[in-house]
Amino acid sequence: MISYLRSTHYKPIIKPHSDLQPGSWVRSERPNEDEQAQLVKLGIDEDLLVDALDPHEVPRVEFEDGWTYFITRLPDTDDDFNDYTTPILFALGREHIVTVSRDSLGRLWQPFIEKVEAPTTQKTKLFMLMLEAITRQYHSRVASINRQMRATTGDIHALTSRDITVLTSYERKLNDYLDALLPTNTALEKILSGKVLPLYEDDRDIVEDLSIEFEQLIARCKSLLRTITNARDSYRAVMDTRLNETIRLLTVITVSISVPTMIAGAYGMNVDLPGQHEPLAFVVIMGVSLLFSIALAVYFLRRR
Repeated sequence: MISYLRSTHYKPIIKPHSDLQPGSWVRSERPNEDEQAQLVKLGIDEDLLVDALDPHEVPRVEFEDGWTYFITRLPDTDDDFNDYTTPILFALGREHIVTVSRDSLGRLWQPFIEKVEAPTTQKTKLFMLMLEAITRQYHSRVASINRQMRATTGDIHALTSRDITVLTSYERKLNDYLDALLPTNTALEKILSGKVLPLYEDDRDIVEDLSIEFEQLIARCKSLLRTITNARDSYRAVMDTRLNETIRLLTVITVSISVPTMIAGAYGMNVDLPGQHEPLAFVVIMGVSLLFSIALAVYFLRRR
């Protein structure tokens, strides 16, 4: 799907248009072959277009034939909470700004169109505002992970194997986010140098703020990853302690019943033994065995 949106300095509300005009935002999502050919005809590099539709593409910035290409990744917005990121291409040309994604990004762009008032004719500023919208998506997802992690790790002693599985899934999501945020921040720093994209002073301030936002997201993801690691280590320590206590208890029980087992084995032999024909022999033997067992159990439990 390809749609054309446009706004000006005098009419900053972004509205769809039926035809392509200078200074338009060309929004392409899940483009088919005909739409891809249309984008190439518009001036988009075919190889970079293929890269943008690759689900495993790494964020980067490139400049070619008068176009500035910025590929990044954002949390997928089709599901309420997904565990992967999806690529998106920003292409800034002389007349247009083009966004290309392999997934539908209605949940990202619709609030952006409704809330942001910015002229699409100012391509660099619009591009920075779009990146700000992406950072808000990351902040929302990371905050959601943080809340759920706090609920899960509130009591280490109450953790279960299912909770550890949930923490592992959070760890994978955070690593996916880091794999996107780190190269994106590097690409932003490259833009900040001014060699890839000409920047006005206001644009430079926005890029610096964006870089700080990405650095904060990176630091927060790393902090949550350390929390997951600490929680997993604590769970392992608690489980080891419980296992040691169980083994100790079973060892005490085994030692305690060893004496009665020896006595019972001796009197179970088919030979004459002292007192085996006495009327109270069974009671006496069981009583002595029980006393030995209790004495051994108390001794080992006190000595831990």
